[in-house]
Amino acid sequence: MDQVLLLTIILAAVVAANILARHVSVIPLPFFLILLGFLLAGLPVYNNFHLDPSTFALAIIAPMLFNEAQNSSRFWIGRSITNILSLAVGLVVFSVLVIGSGLHFAYAVLPLSLCFALLAIVTPTDASAVNSIFEANPIAEEQAGILQHESLFNDAAGIVIFDMSLTAFISGSFSLDYAVFLFLWEFLGGLLFGGLIGVLIVSVRLFLIRYNDDTPLIMVLIQLLTPFLVYLLAEKLAFSGILAVVAAGLAQGSERDKLRLTSSRMQVVTSNVWEIISGMLSGVVFVLLGLSLPEVTRAMHQSANPNFTIVKLILIGISIYLIKGVIRLVWTRYLLKRRTKSAHEWRDSLVMALSGANGTITLSLAFSMPNTIDGQPFIFRGPLIFVAAVIILTSLVMPTIFVPAILPSQSTNQPRYRWVRRMIQAAISDLVKEKDHPAEAQIVIDSLQQQLVLDSTPNMRLRRQLMSESHQVELDAVKQLYTDDKITQEELTYYSRFLKLNNFSADEKIWKNVLLRIRFSLHIGTLYKNLNRAQEAFLTAPVALEEVYWREQFEKHGEDILPIEKAGFDAVMNFLKTKDHESGVEANMVKRFYRTRHRRIHEQDVDSDIVYQMFMRAFHSEYELIQDSLQTGKIDSALAEKLQQRISTDEMTYLQNTELFKG
Repeated sequence: MDQVLLLTIILAAVVAANILARHVSVIPLPFFLILLGFLLAGLPVYNNFHLDPSTFALAIIAPMLFNEAQNSSRFWIGRSITNILSLAVGLVVFSVLVIGSGLHFAYAVLPLSLCFALLAIVTPTDASAVNSIFEANPIAEEQAGILQHESLFNDAAGIVIFDMSLTAFISGSFSLDYAVFLFLWEFLGGLLFGGLIGVLIVSVRLFLIRYNDDTPLIMVLIQLLTPFLVYLLAEKLAFSGILAVVAAGLAQGSERDKLRLTSSRMQVVTSNVWEIISGMLSGVVFVLLGLSLPEVTRAMHQSANPNFTIVKLILIGISIYLIKGVIRLVWTRYLLKRRTKSAHEWRDSLVMALSGANGTITLSLAFSMPNTIDGQPFIFRGPLIFVAAVIILTSLVMPTIFVPAILPSQSTNQPRYRWVRRMIQAAISDLVKEKDHPAEAQIVIDSLQQQLVLDSTPNMRLRRQLMSESHQVELDAVKQLYTDDKITQEELTYYSRFLKLNNFSADEKIWKNVLLRIRFSLHIGTLYKNLNRAQEAFLTAPVALEEVYWREQFEKHGEDILPIEKAGFDAVMNFLKTKDHESGVEANMVKRFYRTRHRRIHEQDVDSDIVYQMFMRAFHSEYELIQDSLQTGKIDSALAEKLQQRISTDEMTYLQNTELFKG
């Protein structure tokens, strides 16, 4: 029960951090996650939190890397395999040997084998940490691709070297032949085993598809179980579980090529499920990092060695990071083959050097070091964990500060959102021309106008203000009708009550909704002496019922509410037109409310088939705009693909919610 509660709190922290990051964009998301994790560690129940490395690798790292691998381009990996292996293996081995030897020379109190172990921990980059940097600081596609694929493979190289170094320290001996054999067994064995199991699972999934057993429940569960199964089996056979999971993910990615357009619904569901899981796990990683920071300090205090002072260890951590960065800078400048020539090769290499961030997998490796060796406390454990934590935090802070300063400034008005707005405006402009079915066209127009909230969050205070002003405008228009002797005092009184109730329910607050449901059900039940009508009234939304109720009240007194409502509606629409420029989003929301009321009170039933046609016409207009813009070179194929994906998503959303658009 305690573990379930902790997981629930961690997920809540992930949600809170994502909300904070959206409103305080200058601070990257990982820092909010780490901060909230650190605050959780301050709670008495979690101040002794311990990160179990084996559980972390299985439950968090395995599914994350599996998803990264299955979304990777096998074509891109094949074309860049020399660069990936150069960074994932060559750079890791070189950095461990050179910096590890230098650390032992400068700080002889640390044994050489443990210096190698420390560098094996902090040299590989972390996939989630790298991705978090990309989100805040977009970099060139080639650079991003190399860094992302490097992080898939270099974990295994670091883990293997770490295991060999720690074994050498514990046993006091080192065999080069055995080390090479162990490296090949874990590295190549993990790739081959994971690829084999991945192909087998893909074959099973294709078999199920062939016999129409490809329901989302079956297929998604098989895919979710795959990384755990592969990791556990690989570890049992002493292969690298991390690399096995990556290989299985690459095999899974090949399935999409075989499926093409078959089982489309399953592919959409799978993609959405993994998007949510990946985002959740990435957040959990950094919350766990924050939760683990107090344990870092406790491990540090367990060492009484005067050589391991806080200041000295911080300097060691920062020095390792800087030297590692210099080696990475030179390596990426001279030992990577670039497909595209750049006029800023040193700048690009510096960005790649800074973007090689570490994350929780580094800390989990550090925590996997034993507490005791041969029955004696392992005095180096605390200092090594502390240095690893310093390097992790430094690797997250440095790119956040310097990458934006190095790269050219990014346009804040993103082209994608500009074109989405143009797309929607093109659909609206087309539907405005509709003369035969204006009511159905207006329903679609209102829905499209709501999508214009894409790059500007509606100001609810301004919406309430506009609603209040619109209410007053309508009331003034109706009073003018009375002044001109076009309506009676009784009609003015009844319509004023209608407007007061209408304005009361406009913001759709829950307590108002319940209160109005009770009021309408009691009134209609008493009026018609019919329990069924009272029940129907309670189950009907007040915003839909009040127009019917007041129309019946006017008819009961031999009066007509429709011309009065028409005059008030026209006055409000004219007023809101003057607000389009300064508060278009909020004005559109108020317009939609009044148009819906106007349609309902006039009993303008809409034809759902015509509404469907209007939606298809709108989507067609959007597609045409994209096609014309692509042909004329105004947009590239990458942007066109994203825009078309949005239209396809809108189409599916409409088809799944057609009942909402039947008036």
